[in-house]
Amino acid sequence: MVAAFLAISLAACGGDNEGSSPADPATPSLPTPETPEPEQPAPVAKVYLDESFEGLTALPAGWSALAANRGTVAVRNGSLYIDGRANDTAMTSVALPASLQELSNYRIDMVFTLESPNNTGRWGSVMYRTASASATIPYDPYYQFAIRANATAANGTEFALRKGGSWAVAGTKAFSEAIDPAKTYTATVIVHGNRVRQYLNNTLLHDMTLDAALAKGGIGLQTAGAVMRVDSIKVSEQLTALPDVSKVIAVQDSGTRAAMAPTLVQPMTARTQLAGSGASSALFRIDSSLNLRSDSGESLASLAHYLAQTDRLTIPVLRIADAATVSALAAFAQQNDLGDVTLLSDNVELLAQARKAIPALRTAVDFSALSSLGNTSKDILQVVGATNRAQAKIAVLPAAMTNRTTVAHLQRLLLTPWAVSSAATPAAAAEVLVTGVNGVIASDAGVYTAVLRKLPAHTLLRKPLVTGHRGMPSTTDENTLEGAQAAVAAGADAVENDIYMTTDNHLVIMHDDTVDRTTTGKGRIETMTLAEVKALKTKVSGYTVPTLQEFFTAFKGRNVSHFIELKSTTAGIVPLLKQELEKAGVKDQVVAISFSGDQLNRMAATLPEISTGFLNSNVDTGDVGVSLRNILNATQLYSSTYNPSYGSGPTQATMEAAKHRGITFWPWTVNKQSDFYRLYSYGTHGITTDYAHWAKDFPVAISAATSATAAVGAAFSVPLALTSQIGAASSGSSNPLLVLDGAPAHTVAANGSVTFTAPGTATVLPGYTYQMGDGTYSYTIFARPMTVTVK
Repeated sequence: MVAAFLAISLAACGGDNEGSSPADPATPSLPTPETPEPEQPAPVAKVYLDESFEGLTALPAGWSALAANRGTVAVRNGSLYIDGRANDTAMTSVALPASLQELSNYRIDMVFTLESPNNTGRWGSVMYRTASASATIPYDPYYQFAIRANATAANGTEFALRKGGSWAVAGTKAFSEAIDPAKTYTATVIVHGNRVRQYLNNTLLHDMTLDAALAKGGIGLQTAGAVMRVDSIKVSEQLTALPDVSKVIAVQDSGTRAAMAPTLVQPMTARTQLAGSGASSALFRIDSSLNLRSDSGESLASLAHYLAQTDRLTIPVLRIADAATVSALAAFAQQNDLGDVTLLSDNVELLAQARKAIPALRTAVDFSALSSLGNTSKDILQVVGATNRAQAKIAVLPAAMTNRTTVAHLQRLLLTPWAVSSAATPAAAAEVLVTGVNGVIASDAGVYTAVLRKLPAHTLLRKPLVTGHRGMPSTTDENTLEGAQAAVAAGADAVENDIYMTTDNHLVIMHDDTVDRTTTGKGRIETMTLAEVKALKTKVSGYTVPTLQEFFTAFKGRNVSHFIELKSTTAGIVPLLKQELEKAGVKDQVVAISFSGDQLNRMAATLPEISTGFLNSNVDTGDVGVSLRNILNATQLYSSTYNPSYGSGPTQATMEAAKHRGITFWPWTVNKQSDFYRLYSYGTHGITTDYAHWAKDFPVAISAATSATAAVGAAFSVPLALTSQIGAASSGSSNPLLVLDGAPAHTVAANGSVTFTAPGTATVLPGYTYQMGDGTYSYTIFARPMTVTVK
């Protein structure tokens, strides 16, 4: 999670002394009764266990090492040593006394360090709410607070559930420093009811909700791939409940049945009525006194007053103009949660300053007044670079760039394009909607809402992007140039590949850190020269291992993006990538993705103009508010897109809520065809798969004449020109045909044709519905609006 996002200060937890442990949350005060009761002594928390291991040579009484341990457990020199180096993933664990098993509300403070990790991703943890030793899998299920040796990584600390022998990681966050074996650290877990907070050295890292089915349970300690030295552990009673987890606002929507339809942002005046408008965000100007104003300068309210409205249904989008306002917001954020606020400005440096001062804030860059911007690669790169330097993902486009081609290009580069519109008619609103933008700042959101509510279920106004995972390994050797070409021939919008650097400073394509699995050779790829790598052959087809530069050359100038995964943790790989990009001249085709927070941070420092995606296995909790807060925490940390393992979520409801915050979703790796169809029908932003050819015949664009004539009383449909995912042309007829407001009287048949029953002029949206696979999932796309004269 982001440090100032959910990092509720220690003062909010009842203590603010530097170096002190996080204290219990304050108990709400009660009204004084008419007849004062005798003052009752404050309850004193019981101490269930306080162990320092002094003078011990074996585990304390009641403690036990698990029979399944891969490593060893020992007590010596006043410390407990849990040595899990025998296996990087299988755990070595210690269970605390069984008497703790019946507890529900407790606090754990463990003083520890990690020694001799096999690699920087190895970890130690505190287990809690564990099942009993007699469970089918002993002590399973349980929660754990895990700390990696490199705690600064994106997943440097974790909130995870172990259930049925599998992990579900619902929260990750980087700590401020890597674990130093020469220092000790305090891991604190406070659990009460269905709530938990996890701290490292008094820094709140995870503020989570627990499964009600795991209402009580025991405590344990474990590690994998490292030695965890525990100097002391204390378990005490937790008397007071934890505050409710902070959730994002539940916003109103347009009421559309379209999938992932654009979010609507309504500029505010004193006369604006938000209720029922369909706008999910309200746009204000804000000054250094934190007063909200309209574009014309009329005073509307204070920010504090707006945020205090418990029944509000909109997110504030605040247009800022100066550093004084940023300073005022930073001071305000010390006592107020600004985690569901978006700042808007045309000043990139000002937005970056705001993100540094208040990491929780989202930012959006306003390019709408830049008439110099067009649709060239240079213009697109200017928008992408400035947006990323502002640590934003939302780019508000000028009118010249609000077209389907440029919008799609920006989306392939992981931006979230918004349009600005003064549309006063349904036809004008429809023209903007069919460009595929992710959001619209609309002078009249109601006009857009009227159109959006007419759209059928699973309408796709924006095409989901198909990414070939390592090329197309379902048919061709993975991470080869031949595999990438096969994926592109099958219609992939992007190709994902993994890069490593050779000893003579070349970037080569390989998934594993060794060549053993996929080639005829053996050894770690980063210990090889380019010549040695080029001597390798893939096991199945005998292809050579390609360089990244060969990929760039093969696809330069085509509508194909490179999703470059920074699989290697080598620091020098990012500067080398910069050199390779400058040599190839393909920055308008490249994004970078990684599990490594360090590498994402290096990208931001070295290649700030390149968009990044945060790869993760975080689990959707099933609670939209909690899941969305977790997603925001992760994406804000790196100003990235959200790229989850698709088996862990997210749900359609979570994606629909997240779109109003500019978040885009790129799940991997979707290798079950029905799931691919389902996610496509949801309007998921990008889908990574080994089977890019599944979408090759999907119609993705349709066009029709700009005008037509219909006769009263005769069924009317529109001839369409269809374009498939691979660019193949075909013809069809509208099914459905959407008649916008203000048209002559008409009826609509089950096949989507329209019969006008009176003469006049109608504006219609020709649509085409496509059934995927066995027809369980379908989607509908629309052409630009056309005029029909009814005679």
